[in-house]
Amino acid sequence: MFDTSALATDPVPARPSLAHVSAAIDEVVGLQHQIDALEARKLDAAARAEVVAERAEAALLAPHDVALSRADAERRRDLARRAFGADLATALHLTEQAAAHLLDTARTLVVEPGAPGHATLDALRHGRLSLAHATAVADTLADLPDPDARALVEAAVLPRATTCTVPQLRRHLRRARDVAHPEPFVERHRRAAEARAVYVDPGADGMAWLTAYVPAHVAHAAYDRLTSAARRAQEAGDTRTLAQLRADALGGLLLAGARDTDFPTGEQGSVPDPTWITRRIVPTVRVTVPVLSLLGGSDAVADLDGHRPVDAQTASVLTAAAPSLRRLLVDPVDGRLLTTDPGTYAVPAALRAFLRARDGVCRFPGCTRAAVRCDVDHVVAWADGGRTVADNLAHLCRHHHVMKHQTAWRSTLGRDGVATWTSPTGRTHPDPPAAHPHPPRHGAAPPEPGRPGPSP
Repeated sequence: MFDTSALATDPVPARPSLAHVSAAIDEVVGLQHQIDALEARKLDAAARAEVVAERAEAALLAPHDVALSRADAERRRDLARRAFGADLATALHLTEQAAAHLLDTARTLVVEPGAPGHATLDALRHGRLSLAHATAVADTLADLPDPDARALVEAAVLPRATTCTVPQLRRHLRRARDVAHPEPFVERHRRAAEARAVYVDPGADGMAWLTAYVPAHVAHAAYDRLTSAARRAQEAGDTRTLAQLRADALGGLLLAGARDTDFPTGEQGSVPDPTWITRRIVPTVRVTVPVLSLLGGSDAVADLDGHRPVDAQTASVLTAAAPSLRRLLVDPVDGRLLTTDPGTYAVPAALRAFLRARDGVCRFPGCTRAAVRCDVDHVVAWADGGRTVADNLAHLCRHHHVMKHQTAWRSTLGRDGVATWTSPTGRTHPDPPAAHPHPPRHGAAPPEPGRPGPSP
């Protein structure tokens, strides 16, 4: 491992030379080598933790759940893996998908000497490549069906992995995988196409990313069509950039059934009529709008589905197109819903709307599945005396709803809407609500989440 103890640590000299610059670069490189070695140790530890968790299966599961008592061995192993994966994810402040990816990488690379993957981990341990490089190799090796193919790919790419960037390495890996894969390409493509999907992830300032995973020829053809439409618009005098025109054409084609060139004209850097596409949406949305914004007396932002800000003009247009409105009566001090009936198991519609505005997403730490696609769970079960009130209800996606009841994870909910989760190993994780039930004050925007992966 590279030793940084002898590197220059003095203040920057008054007249630095190239030797000083080189020493400074060497210090950065040396520290990166140490980080790489620690990342290899982390993979070793993750693999060991997974083995320990497998042997502690019973301790990770709920001891008295009736449904779990009827589950077969495979179901119990799956639930124990979920509980362990969530414990690791929350301890590292990762999403469960990221934690699962870490475990997959460890499982692929922490192997016996001579097995495919071991050489990659050894290169990481000695600082010859980064964790990002090692992860790219592991992703490809894990996707190959037999050890011989994995060995061929690792031998082909590892010498290059130590001298190239991660995007370059991924290109080498794709080519090597195609050569070594024993299954015909047409079969692999058919199976891969079954995973086609579209995702939406929130962005800053009222924007979002729309991502489509489709066959390559479809993606390129669609992009070429958008580019052709954008160039024709520019030839006709439109001053927007190609990127802006592609985005506007996509919105028009998807939402309005428009022709390639049937989108509004405007100036570069702005959309000329921000309601052009918005007015073509007949919404079924949950939007919390300050009443003064609807009346034109304020430009305070609204909350779409509890955690996505939209500007006052867009909120007004969406509200005008909505088939109905629902008013929620809340306590002006703490925001608790006042019009509920705690004596019934079913959650009244008004209370559901309030909970969606409060929670925004699944209330398990780190989960980003929208509340509208989640179950409303009694934190203290109805059968155990729990009431149907906001202080005892929270949204959970089906994945975390099952985990709450059938594993050793436990949760509580405070009057302030903060859910506190306790993991099987005793770690506690508070989860505040995604949004206050009242609209944010003028000028105050909710915290911007990072761009997540697909929800479970």
